[in-house]
Amino acid sequence: MEDNSFQSPISQFNYASPEIPKKPKKFIYLIIFLVILVGFFLIKNLFFGSSEQKETSVVTPTPTEFQFPTDTPAASISPTSGPNQPTAVPTVKPINPIDQSTGLDRSTLSIKVQNGSGETGVAAKGADVLKSFGYKITSTGNADNYNYENVTIQVKSTKSNFLALLKKDLGFSYTVGSASADLSSDSTSDALVIIGK
Repeated sequence: MEDNSFQSPISQFNYASPEIPKKPKKFIYLIIFLVILVGFFLIKNLFFGSSEQKETSVVTPTPTEFQFPTDTPAASISPTSGPNQPTAVPTVKPINPIDQSTGLDRSTLSIKVQNGSGETGVAAKGADVLKSFGYKITSTGNADNYNYENVTIQVKSTKSNFLALLKKDLGFSYTVGSASADLSSDSTSDALVIIGK
């Protein structure tokens, strides 16, 4: 027989664990998912930016036209007070070939310019200097040799009155070595200028 008097004290008390109310697990998972999703978008936009922002920040250079300054003014439209108002027309300063002190007309003297130095372009440069004074240049070329040290001037005896003026005009740009009025009367030009070294 069994003795019921010796039962374990533990079995007499009904120890039931207190019931904790169950929160729905689905709700917790949904909140965690939303927090992760919002965090992902914030991090993506903060560190990587959106592709729209990157496309708009690209700078494209545009070509611009540069206008070089000129000696002649550009035509401009400006209001006028009257229909017959005169307008200023720019003119090029003319070269006065007539010497003020002697009265000689430089344009009547024909000059042949030759290179006596052997350097390229010397005769053309000398011709440009003479043209700036108003002289008539018939030709440029090379001299018989390249041993000339300074400028040599020869004029026809009929044009000897131009010798001092020609020497003065060339003296602004060159050192004149010799000047004479012994150019052959058969020469096609009135004067011969040889530019040396």
